[in-house]
Amino acid sequence: MKRIVVITTGGAIGARRGPMIGGAVPSLKGDDFLSMLPRSGVDLVFEEFANLPGSHFTAVSALDLSHRADGLLANSDIDGAVILHGPDTLEETAYMLDLTLVTTKPVVFTGAIRSSASTGYDGVVNLANAIRLAAAPEAQDLGVVAIFDEEFHAASELQQVHSQALGAFASPGSGPLGQVEGEHVYLRHRPASRQRIVCQHLEEMVDLIRVTQGADVRQLRHSIEDGVAGVVIESFGGGRLPPWWLPMITDAIQRRTAVVIATRCMAGGLGDEFGYVGAFHDLRRLGVLFAQQLSGPKARIKLMVALGAARNTSEMRSWFAL
Repeated sequence: MKRIVVITTGGAIGARRGPMIGGAVPSLKGDDFLSMLPRSGVDLVFEEFANLPGSHFTAVSALDLSHRADGLLANSDIDGAVILHGPDTLEETAYMLDLTLVTTKPVVFTGAIRSSASTGYDGVVNLANAIRLAAAPEAQDLGVVAIFDEEFHAASELQQVHSQALGAFASPGSGPLGQVEGEHVYLRHRPASRQRIVCQHLEEMVDLIRVTQGADVRQLRHSIEDGVAGVVIESFGGGRLPPWWLPMITDAIQRRTAVVIATRCMAGGLGDEFGYVGAFHDLRRLGVLFAQQLSGPKARIKLMVALGAARNTSEMRSWFAL
């Protein structure tokens, strides 16, 4: 019989309404979840990491969770892990673990969009499907995945695309890896690649800036003057910025501030054929780093990890090579 550890961190899946509270808050424990689950032929062990809404999670919390999960999964009696997490920052925490976990055992994130106080509570079915997936042979060597509404996705590709729908998560560039339907796990394809960075401490001073039409450089200037270690810029399309941003990016690089370019588009890579000022060729010439196939929030997680782990500039640049 497979043995799966379920690590609880709080979130909507563990939220219920109390008599003295105006709204639902995380409060369900392992025994509460166990009493709601059908018998599945899987031995379950519950471990509480935290009891927080997803919006209260930080990157430091996520790295601590990675280290805790590695410690639990180092036990030869444990075959895989399910991690319960609030949806607000689930895609960032899942990607943190995908980058930094040493274990190769299955790790499956899930949660709920609605609290247990709602008639549309989706927590039990998501948890049951996550346990089934973590115990399945198909989950081997997938890296960290997340499952909602019966579809599972690679952590590196996962994005929350709806604020309320039960199928709130998707992989806009590639689609789901597969589905769990009843007792069956259907694997449609595997992630294209996975990157690992061994990290004990990360760099917290990393900002994320989204470029919009006509945007000036005030946010970037403030970040640089505040002494941040790195900045991720969500650019237009395949890596394009307004021309008036280039001098400030040059200044940032001269001050040894790491500048990473991601795209503000939901899918697609970086690179283009244009020759005008501010296009991809100018950014590459300036020496920025590129977060290929990553959303802005995930690029920020990666830069925080890379700045904390890199032994030299060459190693740092290798992790962001196109």
